[in-house]
This record gives sequence, C-alpha cells and structure tokens, in this order.
Amino acid sequence: MPKTQKILSAGILLIILYSLAINLPFLWEREFQGEAARRAVAALEMMERGDYLIPYIEGRPYLLKPPGYNWVLIGFFKAFGSHSEFVARLSSVTAATLCALFLALLFRAVAQPPGLIWVLPGLVFLSIPEVLDKACRAEIDMTYTLLVTLSVFSWFYLHEIRKRPYLAWTVTLAFSALGTLTKTFQAPAFLYAAVGPYLLFKRRFREIFSPAHLLGLIIYAGIFSLWFIPAARRVGAERILSAWLGEYAGRQKPLSPSGFWGHFLTFPLEYFEGHLPWILFLPGWLPRNLREDLPFPVKDLALYSLCLLAFSFPLYWILPGTRLRYLLPAVGGLVYLLSVPLYRGWERDRLPGVSLLALRLLGGLILIALPLFVYISWGRLHLRGNLWALVGFLVVTSSGLLVFFGRRARLLVPALFFFVWALKWTFAAVYFPYQERFRNHYSQAARKLALHLPPGTLLCDYRLDTPHLTYYLKYKYRRIRHMRLTKDVQSLKGCKYIITTPENLKDIPFKFKVLFKTKARKTTVILLETHETPGLQ
Repeated sequence: MPKTQKILSAGILLIILYSLAINLPFLWEREFQGEAARRAVAALEMMERGDYLIPYIEGRPYLLKPPGYNWVLIGFFKAFGSHSEFVARLSSVTAATLCALFLALLFRAVAQPPGLIWVLPGLVFLSIPEVLDKACRAEIDMTYTLLVTLSVFSWFYLHEIRKRPYLAWTVTLAFSALGTLTKTFQAPAFLYAAVGPYLLFKRRFREIFSPAHLLGLIIYAGIFSLWFIPAARRVGAERILSAWLGEYAGRQKPLSPSGFWGHFLTFPLEYFEGHLPWILFLPGWLPRNLREDLPFPVKDLALYSLCLLAFSFPLYWILPGTRLRYLLPAVGGLVYLLSVPLYRGWERDRLPGVSLLALRLLGGLILIALPLFVYISWGRLHLRGNLWALVGFLVVTSSGLLVFFGRRARLLVPALFFFVWALKWTFAAVYFPYQERFRNHYSQAARKLALHLPPGTLLCDYRLDTPHLTYYLKYKYRRIRHMRLTKDVQSLKGCKYIITTPENLKDIPFKFKVLFKTKARKTTVILLETHETPGLQ
C-alpha cells in the first residue's frame, strides 16, 4: 500500500476511533430527554402504519418538522432490529463521525498538509462541547448539521477547487434539499450566507445568475417536491407551511424573562462557552505573516468560512427566541478558522502567546474547580460507588496538568484532545448513570401507570401531549396497544382510560374515577377510568 494511502487510512481510523471513544461511553444510560422521544415516537408510528410520508404522534399528524430525521431513525431501528434509546442516539453519533470525516478530508484536499495533520478539523469538530452535547442525543441537530455542512462546503470544494460549477451547484443544492426535508428552509439560508458574500467579495456575484445555479435550483425543487406534493395532497400545503412559519414566528419571542437584551448579552457568551477550548485559538490569525504566507486555496477556505459565520451569527444573535443549537450547522466554518492557526502552530511547534495564556487560565480554573465539585457532589450525585467517575477525575487531573504546563504545540495539542476526551468521559460517567437511577422520571411514571392498565388497552391522552410516556408505555414496555392524543372532549368518546393533568379535569363531562396520580418531571399526570363513555365498544 502506498504511503499516502496508509496515511489516509490511518487518519480515517483515528477520527472514527476518537468519535467512538468520546461519544459512546454510557450512551445506553438515561431516558429520552428534550425532543428525543417525540422524534422516536414519530418514527415508530410511521413504521407501525407503513406510511412514511407524514409523521404521526399519538394518532395525529405532526407537521412542525419534515420527516427527514424520522427516516434516519427508521433506518437505524430496522438495521439494528431495536428501537432502544441507545440505537436512536447512534444516529447522532454516526452523523457527527461522518461530519468530522468530511471536514478533515476537505481540509486535506485543500491544504495538502504533510502526515496526519489533516485530521485536525475532524478532531476539533468532535471535541467542541456544543457538538458533544448534540452527538449523544436522538434529536435532529446532528443529522441536520451534517447535511448543511455537506451542502455548504461541497460547493467550495467543487466550485472553487475542482472548478466544476454544474456539479457544484447540483450536489450542493441536493444536500440542501435533504436538509430542508429534515429541518425546513434554514438549510439553503446557511448555504447562501456563505456563497453570496464570498462571491460578492471576490467580485463574481454574477455567477449567482449562472445556468449552473439554475440547474441546482431545479434539482433542489425536484427533490423537495418528491415529498411536498404528495404530503400537501394528504394534509394540505397551507397546513404544512403554516406550521413551519409558526416555528419561525415563535423565534421573535424571548425565551427568558430577561427579554431581548438578556438574549443579546448572553448569546455571545454562550457561544464562547460552547466552543471552548478551541475558540481560544482564534487570536492565531492576528500575526500578519500567517495571513500572508497561506496558500491561496487555504486563504479562500478561510474567507468562505468567515462569510458563513459572519452572516449566520448575527441573525441568531438578534432574534431573542433562538437557541445556541440553531447555529450549530455553521460550526464547520468555525472549525476551519480554528484549524488553520492550529496547523501553522503545529508546523512551527509554537502556539500564539495569547492562546497559551488563555489555555493556562482555563486549565487552572478546571483543576481548582474539580476537587470542589467532587466534594460538593459526593453525596448528591452518589459518587462513592461510582468507580468510573473516580478514575475519570484522576485522568482529568493528570491531563489537565499537561495542558497547564505544556508549551510546545506538538505536545499541547494532543494533550488538549485527550483532556477534552477525559472531561467528556468523566461527565458521562457521573451524570448519565445518575440520571438513569435517580432522574428517569418518564420511565418511572410509565412503569407506575402500567400497573393500573390492562395489557393491550387504548389510552387517550387529553391535552397532556407527552411522547415520552407514549414511548415507554407503548414501545418499550409494550403495555398499551395504542395512544391517542385528543384536544377536545368530543374526541374522548370510546376512551375507557385517559391520562391528563389536574387543570383539565373540569372539562370532562362524564363520570370518571381517578386510578392513579404521579409526577413526570414537573408535570402531574392523572390516570382516569371513565364510567360513562358514549360510543364505548
């Protein structure tokens, strides 16, 4: 095997192993959190119905998101023959790994660095905290980030490096269409946030009006229409678009009581925190000789990445209803802006003094905070019997000392990757088992409810809308045959068993008996058995 092929194979293997090592530990622990149960239930109901066009949750169409990620989950459920939380989360681990490989391989093609240094962007991507958080969740974000990254940076490689505009626009807008089928129209917005300003800066904006771009738009419309036209015939185009536009309109409303200015002040800080420690290397661009010595393809990649960030970040910064994860698809731009000074620092075995000082400060704070955390959390998080967590604390401390005292780039950069891995391992070893044993609210509530329900029954959900309970009652514990979401009392006809909340009891017009009451996180769940159910069969 030629040397270049060996280096390529070794780099691919290194990225895959690092991804598995940092993402898989304790991934099987914890119940579903956030929107994960909603995604899983939608996928499982599609499989159950044999209908892969419209997602359903508890018997009602779910139109807030297109079905792209549901299709991905269905693929994983069928491939593994299981619909466990672990298998669902593997979809995000896989997406993160593929995204890291793509970023690294594109950097290899553009910068042509010697040896294994081309893996830098992939490893940086995998060790960014915001990526780590989403890679262990069965949610849309990681798959969507992969599709947007493929779309945005395929254009740069095919259009600017390979000089094949027709292929560039076709491939790019095909991936953008798949992104739209995963999380609506933000995917092309990220693409044009990079392409438009880049072409404008290069004084080539007229290329936007080229036949190649027109062909790409036709491909985009064709792929999107393959789903949208039959879906619109089924439930109505206006209904689908209203649901999507309603999502965008909601982002104008502040998420916290601090309102617009609270979001405006905290969002940059959250972004900074979510991309430590690598964001500390951005000052590496300050020396003029770095900017001047770069080959033109690398300069263009940096400019393109800067356009993506500079024209994406302000939009999410200004809208007070946005979350940090909405900006995750633009993380590829930040990764390249960080990888270039890291690459140059590796070549010279010297990192920027400002970055070294900031790293020492960060490492020192972590080393000071770690024993305090262990002391405070010893009883609360049940650390006494958690051997893996205690080993993790020792590894974090030793690797943190390397980061704190390291000066040479070729020692410090690998130590930093190891340090982030150790931090993630320790976090997972502490938090995930604790969640599984002491904070699995929905799973425990489902077990308790199941004791009061005959097997194979129909359970009606009256304005509770909790896919978590649906997943555990129907799919994991297989206690109920079907769960039906109802929004009005007329739809309760034929329901012998109902779950709802205390505030909804006054709406129910017929007699019922309270069988059981429990808590699922902050929600009080009441199980009712009805005595007077017109239409009951």
